[in-house]
Amino acid sequence: MKTIKTLFLAVSVAGALTRPTHAIPITGSVDMGGTATLNNTQLGSATAATSFTSVTVGGVPTGAYTGTFHDSVSWSGFSWPSSATVAPLWTFVDAGTGWTYSFTLKNVSVKSQDNTFLNLLGSGLLDITGTGSPYDETSGAWSFTISNPDGGAHANFAFTFANSQTAVPDGGATAMLLGVGLLGLGAIRRKLS
Repeated sequence: MKTIKTLFLAVSVAGALTRPTHAIPITGSVDMGGTATLNNTQLGSATAATSFTSVTVGGVPTGAYTGTFHDSVSWSGFSWPSSATVAPLWTFVDAGTGWTYSFTLKNVSVKSQDNTFLNLLGSGLLDITGTGSPYDETSGAWSFTISNPDGGAHANFAFTFANSQTAVPDGGATAMLLGVGLLGLGAIRRKLS
């Protein structure tokens, strides 16, 4: 009876240790647009977006963002250039899935800025949470642009994030643990014989 309990324990441990664990990164692209209020009426002198209105998911969302077109997005203000974390920079809940999509800003730099055009680049972390969401927090790069030929403190903006990461392989650890489990089962079988 003790041998059967040992065999059952060995099989249970081997099964638990060999279950695959795959990180599912957030892939695809999402575009957003709306109106930003800047801290200066001259776009070339602005160093912050202080508030946002009428922001929605636009374009053709792909990958993990498929189905989120026209969802309403809440944004927080941020400044540039900066390495200050803004958590979250933006967030929205998709009506179809009930999942919460969010982005944490890690850093932002100025690629181009004058009184008619602003292009910011940066990096951060995307997250999709909620019941049934299979996604892990994913890092990536983004772009924020404003074309404002008329000047003014209010400007239409576009935010774009695209990510094509693939699942992270486990490096063979699962196969190794399976082999160890099978060797253990073989040793127990020999002992029982």
